[in-house]
Amino acid sequence: MALPGREISVGWALFLWDGRIGRRVFILGTLFWMMTNAAVIAFVTGQSADDISPGSFSLFLTTASLSLVSLLMLGTKRLHDIGMPGPVSVLLLLPAFSLILFFVLCVWPSVEDDNRYGPGPDLRSS
Repeated sequence: MALPGREISVGWALFLWDGRIGRRVFILGTLFWMMTNAAVIAFVTGQSADDISPGSFSLFLTTASLSLVSLLMLGTKRLHDIGMPGPVSVLLLLPAFSLILFFVLCVWPSVEDDNRYGPGPDLRSS
C-alpha cells in the first residue's frame, strides 16, 4: 500500500519506491512492461534495415531503461510486502537469481499485518 495520505495509482505502482504491493499488482505491472517492450521491439524490427532511424533506436533504449527501473521499483515494493529490504531487488538484474526471485515474488504470500514498510496491502490484490 502507499504511504498513509498518498493515493494509490498506476503511477505510484510503476514509478515510486515506497510502499507495498501484492502479488497481483506485481504480476500485472511486470506483464505491462513485457507487452510494452514486445510492442516496441516489434515496431523497431518490423522496419527494413534501411528504414531503421536513430529515433526508433532511441525509442527502444528509452522504453527498455524505463521498464528496467520500473521493474526494480515493483520488485522493491513486493519485497517490502513480504518483509524483506528493497535492495534485494537488485538480484532481479542478475541472470542466475532473476528467475528464482521473480518466481518467489509471484507466489510468496503477503504479510497481512503492518510491517516497517507500511500497512498491509489490500487483500484483494495479494
